[in-house]
Amino acid sequence: MAYEKQDWKDTLQTAKPEGSRTDDDTDQRKKKEARMMYSRRVLQKDINNYIKSANGAVKYSDIESIGRKHGFYTT
Repeated sequence: MAYEKQDWKDTLQTAKPEGSRTDDDTDQRKKKEARMMYSRRVLQKDINNYIKSANGAVKYSDIESIGRKHGFYTT
């Protein structure tokens, strides 16, 4: 009884640092913010590419298609 094999969950728990939690609210907020900023940068890039290629003529249908691609719907 001097040596008992540990369960893998116990081993994992002891290997973690003191303050680490997988469901930490600050981590979730940071992930959400990073996801939103990434989607914003992609949308901005698509808009800039469209403006460069439009040659002065901006079409509503093209703007609507870019919006639909990124999750914006107009009624």
